[in-house]
Amino acid sequence: MILIIASEQDGASTAMAKKLLEIFPFERTGESEYKYGDYTLMFIKELHIYSNLTIHDNVSTVIFLSKHSSSAGVKSLTVHPIGNFREAALGGKSNIIVMSDPEYMSASLRYIKNNYNDNHFEVTFEATHHGPYLEKPSFFIEIGTTESEWSRENIQEIMVSSIINPEIKKYKNFVGVGGGHYAPKISEYFFKNDINIGHIIPKYVHDTVSLEEIENAVIKTPLCSGFLMDSHGTKARVKSMIEDVADRYSLEIIRD
Repeated sequence: MILIIASEQDGASTAMAKKLLEIFPFERTGESEYKYGDYTLMFIKELHIYSNLTIHDNVSTVIFLSKHSSSAGVKSLTVHPIGNFREAALGGKSNIIVMSDPEYMSASLRYIKNNYNDNHFEVTFEATHHGPYLEKPSFFIEIGTTESEWSRENIQEIMVSSIINPEIKKYKNFVGVGGGHYAPKISEYFFKNDINIGHIIPKYVHDTVSLEEIENAVIKTPLCSGFLMDSHGTKARVKSMIEDVADRYSLEIIRD
């Protein structure tokens, strides 16, 4: 079962959830729960990044609907894995990441890219960041950055359709390394090549990220084949650790 979470404290989250109910035949199964085929939509009262969810064993993936916040006002349609490579300032646990779902998350982003035909929004991955912590493969799907963006019904439809109608590809799965928060080189390479992306370790954590955390990014990117590295956006100490982990786990390194 795919569990879709909408937070009542997040305007984009509730807007996408309402659009999901409008265009797909979900049936109400509880006070705040709806079901359609293998999908369950659940509304929660708390902000999702701080939630403490009890997830049933039959859930295979958890997808969080969310707004994207940007102090620079970046207008974006994004997906990203969750967890923290540093202190947990926005939910989750410090220096702990959550299992990613590279095939599903990558399929959703491909769907968005293929169905969005304007230049108002940037379509991109974001680096792994923020909570909540849970023990199921998970990712966020986000519209940024203000109500004028997330109130666009055509955008809502593209975003929720990317959850229900993605074309899952059994490409090789990679951990992204380097670059800024929006991982521009990793995103660009991804759109041009037949790969999937799981966790992304951005440059801003490279001074403190540990070898164990890099290994954990591999472990929590299921069936990981290697690393996709933004060479100019990766610090020397991290390059060295990537090479060490790649040697020990017999992983590829794609240097872009």
